[in-house]
Amino acid sequence: MKAIITAVALVGLASTANQAEAVEFVAADDSLATHLCLAFASNRPHVMLEELRGKQSLKKNIANKLHCNDMDLREFAETYSLTRNAKFMNIELDTKTSIKDLSAQKNAPATVVLSGSK
Repeated sequence: MKAIITAVALVGLASTANQAEAVEFVAADDSLATHLCLAFASNRPHVMLEELRGKQSLKKNIANKLHCNDMDLREFAETYSLTRNAKFMNIELDTKTSIKDLSAQKNAPATVVLSGSK
């Protein structure tokens, strides 16, 4: 019985992860902020770190000031379930309680045009 419950939980977790990664982000322009937003949207900390290298910006400043599609990074991470890069950027997502409708994600656009802060 435990094996069945574990299998069902793993399938549910895998399908949730696939839904979050099903969104494709496309750059609206070639600005530094948009490149940082694309790196953040990748949800891969090593991509974000690579984008930060050589820039004269601190992670803390970027986490506080960068906006992607007119959302701050916390809201952007919550909207698209970008938990790995949120953790990398020291953005606390666990302090806010909300109800997320997983069926609404199916209607989300597969491609999102992404623009950074102006």
